[in-house]
Amino acid sequence: MSMNEPELRPLGPEEVGLLYRRELKGTFPPSELKPLRTIQRHMRAGRYPVWGLYQREELAAYALLWQTEDGRAVLLDYLGVPRDRRGQGWGSRMLAQLRRIYGERAAILAEVEAPDTVEPLLRRVISAALEAEGVGLPCEISVLLTDDAGIQQINREMREVDRPTDVLSFPMFDLSPGEKPGEEHEDPDTGLVPLGDMCISLERAAAQAEEYGHSVERELSYLTVHSVLHLLGYDHMDEGPMKRQMRVHEEFILDKLGITREMEEETP
Repeated sequence: MSMNEPELRPLGPEEVGLLYRRELKGTFPPSELKPLRTIQRHMRAGRYPVWGLYQREELAAYALLWQTEDGRAVLLDYLGVPRDRRGQGWGSRMLAQLRRIYGERAAILAEVEAPDTVEPLLRRVISAALEAEGVGLPCEISVLLTDDAGIQQINREMREVDRPTDVLSFPMFDLSPGEKPGEEHEDPDTGLVPLGDMCISLERAAAQAEEYGHSVERELSYLTVHSVLHLLGYDHMDEGPMKRQMRVHEEFILDKLGITREMEEETP
C-alpha cells in the first residue's frame, strides 16, 4: 500500500470512545446519537462494527454500522467526515470501501431524510404505547426510517421475503403477549431495557395513507404502535384471536393519542 492510498481500519471500543467525543458529539444532534456505552456494548457483542478511513495516519471518514448476528444484513447507522476533510469525496470513498468489504453477503443501507415532525411524533407514540401496555421501566428502541428499496433489502436478508413492506420488527426478547419486561432485561450500562429494533418505510407509509384516505401522521402512528406491540410479544401470523387482540390494543392506543379516523373526518 502506498503512502497516499487510504487505509480502512476497524476501530475498537476504546478508539470509538475517542471518536465519539471528538467527532460524533459535534456532528450529530443529541436526539439522534446513541449513548456511547450502548455503542460500545453492541460492539463487544459483535453487533456494531465501526470503521475508520485514514490517509497518512489522519482520519478522513468514519462509519458505524448495525450488523445482524449472522452478518447477512448491515445497516449504516452513522457516516461522518471530519470538518477539514469535507467536500473532498471522503464519504463516497468510505461507502465504496464498505461495499467492497461486505459486498454480496450484506446490504449497506442508509436512513432516508425524514421531516422534522416525524421524530417527535414517533417518540410520543412509542411512549404512549409502552405506557398503555403497562411497561414501567425505561426502554430503548432503535428506529430505522428508510424507503421501499431499503426495507425490501432488510426483508430479503432477514426473512427471505423479497418484497417491500411497511414495517419490520425485531424483538430483543422472547416475551409473551401481555408480559412486561423486568429488571432482568435491563442493560446494566444504561439502565434501559433494549426492546429491539423497528424499521419503517416512509415511502410505503405515505402510499398507504393515500390509499386508506387518512393522514401520513396516522399511518406512521399506526405502524409504530403495531411494531411496539410486536416487540412486546404480540403476533398475528393468522386471522385468529391474536390478530384481533392486537387490533384492539392498536386502536385503544391511537384513540388515547387522539389520532383517529373520526378526528380527521371532522377536521375542516
